[in-house]
Amino acid sequence: MAAVAVSSAKRSLRAELKQRLRAMSAEERLRQSHLLAQKVMAHSRYQKSKRISIFLSMQDEVETEEIIKDIFRRGKTCFIPRYQFQSNHMDMVKLASPEEVSSLPKTSWNIHQPEEDEVREEALSTGWGMTASTSQETMRTRSPERPARRQLGRWCSRGPAWNPRRSVKVSDA
Repeated sequence: MAAVAVSSAKRSLRAELKQRLRAMSAEERLRQSHLLAQKVMAHSRYQKSKRISIFLSMQDEVETEEIIKDIFRRGKTCFIPRYQFQSNHMDMVKLASPEEVSSLPKTSWNIHQPEEDEVREEALSTGWGMTASTSQETMRTRSPERPARRQLGRWCSRGPAWNPRRSVKVSDA
């Protein structure tokens, strides 16, 4: 019963946030996106990282282009989501350059992503170390010998309040 209430509350909150974002002017969304990008790029974990996973923004979301360009400007490795529609599975795959984004095909949801059958380096298959979400300080430590997960930050009764689709991840590996 509680799970249904939590699910309903999440759905309601998402709808409210989408409505607020749609009501926001393009200028205000870009201004707030720039402020967020500055905070992310100033974060010590971001600055120390070598590998970063980040979502490609849609029209009504926080703009991530500035962060993606900075990732490459600093010589870091960038990973973006690739959703596999048949299996509902998502991998974080390597992006070659910020310019590559516009040449990637679009999904039925109008999101740029590499083709499902295109071979690319996957973030969790290569390298190991810590991955941290700047939004909730969620940390994931793994090694080939012993996978482990440690989470910090806000918790609710059903687990961490963290959405990987909506967060910027920073990796020390």
